[in-house]
Amino acid sequence: MSLGLRVRLSIMMFLQYFVWGIWLPMLAQRLGNNDLKLTGGEIGWIFSVYGFGSVVGPLIMGQLADRYFATERVMAFAHSVGGLLLIAAAYATSFWPIFLLMLAYCNLYMPTMALTNSLAFRSLGEANQQHFPSIRVWGTIGWIAAGLFFTAYLDYNSLAFYQSIFDLLNLHGPFENFLSFWRASIVPLWQALFALPYVGEPSYKDCLRVSGFFSVVYGVYCLTLPHTPPAPAKETDPIDKKSAVLECLELMKFRSFAVLIVVAGLVGIMLAFYFACENFFLESIGIDPKQVGAFMTISQIAEAVVVLFIPWSVSKFGFKKTMMIGMGAWAIRFGFSALGYPPWLMVGTLMLHGFAFGFFFIVAQMFVDRSASWDIKASAQSLLVFVIYGLGTVAGSAIAGYVLDFFASTVDGAVVHNWRGIWMGPLLLTLLCMGIFALIFREEQIGEIREDAESHSKPGAVGH
Repeated sequence: MSLGLRVRLSIMMFLQYFVWGIWLPMLAQRLGNNDLKLTGGEIGWIFSVYGFGSVVGPLIMGQLADRYFATERVMAFAHSVGGLLLIAAAYATSFWPIFLLMLAYCNLYMPTMALTNSLAFRSLGEANQQHFPSIRVWGTIGWIAAGLFFTAYLDYNSLAFYQSIFDLLNLHGPFENFLSFWRASIVPLWQALFALPYVGEPSYKDCLRVSGFFSVVYGVYCLTLPHTPPAPAKETDPIDKKSAVLECLELMKFRSFAVLIVVAGLVGIMLAFYFACENFFLESIGIDPKQVGAFMTISQIAEAVVVLFIPWSVSKFGFKKTMMIGMGAWAIRFGFSALGYPPWLMVGTLMLHGFAFGFFFIVAQMFVDRSASWDIKASAQSLLVFVIYGLGTVAGSAIAGYVLDFFASTVDGAVVHNWRGIWMGPLLLTLLCMGIFALIFREEQIGEIREDAESHSKPGAVGH
């Protein structure tokens, strides 16, 4: 792989998750008591849109990329138009306009998570299993960078969050020196930017405005990515080729592929449950609510490290054992969370989430790419997004709400939760997934799947 290709694909992954990492963690601040003061139910519906956006959008865009348009052009359209929708949502101040704009945006954005994977796999060719993890890790870095960047953007004059980090490391003096440099050299540039017409001082709505701006930039950048055309029609094909989605579903006849999709959907439910509950759990063990988001980046930092070891793990242990290790890390994480003490251990086990995410989801993406013929790779990745972030997110978010209410009680006027009961649910679900996967998944069947795939299609050229 050339250095130029590595850099281009790494920037793609960085921007893909940088855009998402700006608005998703901060949207609740915009919608809630700190700004628009929407009701809890309204906020819940708005946060559900990225789940609904993963139900239909990925299958449609996967079909477009596999059959009609070059993948990079589909992505350019999605991110450019999506960026404009985000900017429009920033200026909406009531529930329905925000909900509809975010729903439209997520139906454009969520499919591109699958398209970035399929474009990277196609561009890397036969070496994709070796090089994809080192490309994908830049998505995790992009998410972390988004949080650090937007924190500095909102608090550009005092950098209070960064001061707390330096103080924790007993580096108060170096921080004061850095802050003096920042205020003398960087703050005037920020102030000049904020003085421009239609910009103004930073506010919570900028999580959408800034993300929208970078989304448009990313959309333009997509046009520079390697040309990844759809599969050309063969002379023996009918005029209208079979739907790529239907061809992708034919892979379900192989039990290893089918069980991976089913287990991925169940794990998606667990993942949505985790994200819905973890903020409240960390607050319950004494973490400052303002710093919960920063503590949760421990997972992404761990993921960024773990991803680099995926090629070694797959080579040594294979797909099945690597994904089993990932699910096992989640089981350990939920087991410790059910115990609920000591707090330092609860924070430390956040690393297990990053470990599990990389070893299960990213390895699952690699297995799906290896299983699908080249002319349905985008649809195959879209199917994975559909079950994890679509069905899994919608079901998991709904279940989490009911479970939180069921295990809630009022003590001295404050709502408290029985976290042991809450975390037993995802723990048992994870153990069930591990059992199903261990009994049914056969890694050696990948040869049968590949042979069947190659009988339907031959690899096409990808422009660089």
